[in-house]
Amino acid sequence: MTTKLTLSIEKKTIERAKILSSKTGKSISKMVEEYLNVIAAKGENVSAVEKLSGVLKNKAPENMDWKEVKANYLKKKYDL
Repeated sequence: MTTKLTLSIEKKTIERAKILSSKTGKSISKMVEEYLNVIAAKGENVSAVEKLSGVLKNKAPENMDWKEVKANYLKKKYDL
């Protein structure tokens, strides 16, 4: 059984949620429900990092050279 819930959320957040909703094919209600289920299942003592783990689908390889990544980013950013 579902029940209606009214939330107050910043306009910019709602706009971003609508974009994500259209990309994933899930309603905003469904995304919120899934998120609440995940954090409720893990309990209140979960760190922010653990809550966000798995959010990024394309994880960096373990052997990634972050100094090289940063250097390449800065070269591109400053057109060097």
